Amino acid sequence: MKSVAEIGERKTAAKTVWLKEVSIRHLGAFRDLVLDLGPGINLLTGMNGTGKTHFLKWVFSGLTAPADGPLEPHFSRNFFPPAVSPALLVFRERQIRSGFLSLKSSDGLVRGFHIEKTGQGLKDVRIIREKPDIPSEPFSGKVFYFPFDGSFPEIRKNPGHYRSLLLRRIEKSVPGRLVLRGGRWWLKNARGWAEWEQVTPATRQMAMLSLILRQGMLKQGSLLLWDTPEGVFGPVLAGEFAGILVDLARKGIQSLVATRDYVLQKEVDLHQEKAVPPVRFHGFFRDDRQDKVSVESSDHLSGLVHNPALDTFRSLFDRDIERAIAGKWSP
Repeated sequence: MKSVAEIGERKTAAKTVWLKEVSIRHLGAFRDLVLDLGPGINLLTGMNGTGKTHFLKWVFSGLTAPADGPLEPHFSRNFFPPAVSPALLVFRERQIRSGFLSLKSSDGLVRGFHIEKTGQGLKDVRIIREKPDIPSEPFSGKVFYFPFDGSFPEIRKNPGHYRSLLLRRIEKSVPGRLVLRGGRWWLKNARGWAEWEQVTPATRQMAMLSLILRQGMLKQGSLLLWDTPEGVFGPVLAGEFAGILVDLARKGIQSLVATRDYVLQKEVDLHQEKAVPPVRFHGFFRDDRQDKVSVESSDHLSGLVHNPALDTFRSLFDRDIERAIAGKWSP
């Protein structure tokens, strides 16, 4: 039997506006890609070079595009260093001159962007919003991209006093309290003050996550984009990270997480029964027959046909068994 709290969480999540569909045509690594998302955790996996990071950047760029002024600097800044040509935003075939990004939310609104090469020069690119009257950021909450550097303007305020069980859970993994002092971030604990650069990457990201929660910025209707968290947390903290994502989903916070790590994938899969709403798994792969990046989706990790992390794990397990059978195994 479901508890009153669980029933209330399910009803709350059902009313939340969330990113439902992303369509990318002739942009970056994508010739033609359409992805249906779930309102909770969306785990993106696939080989290097299949566009997982670019997918997150397209979503972030489209949902945080400025309401006024030119769009080209905003999109280019999210993808490339200053010296790189923004013309590379368009699909890398000479005959293709334009592309399209469409972001559809669960309330039926569609935010579209046309990106086209306007001349022969590398910087001759124009980005046009399809419907200028629709606001760029569709949700009641904010859109955050992790790993997070703390540059979000509103976060550089004094920490708020919002408290929750989720916040306490996250702060247990942070050995101190994040403090803005003299315009710089510090971690304060019983042993003293630690400069931001002295703190481990995992602690920095957890501290930032706790801060935006404490300030009430990461709330129902927010979207969390997280690229390769395994590079920060490693296998030891993968289970804790998966549990935090589940708790966020219960609060109506959608997440898109790109990972190549099987441990994290399996930890999220093992949390599947606790997830309200359910987890969606998306496998990015290169379709050589159609010469494009494609994606498959499933409600279960085992439902993905293309999962190189799982294939590698199985290969390691099989080789280990073969060695044991041959009598060469050693503890």
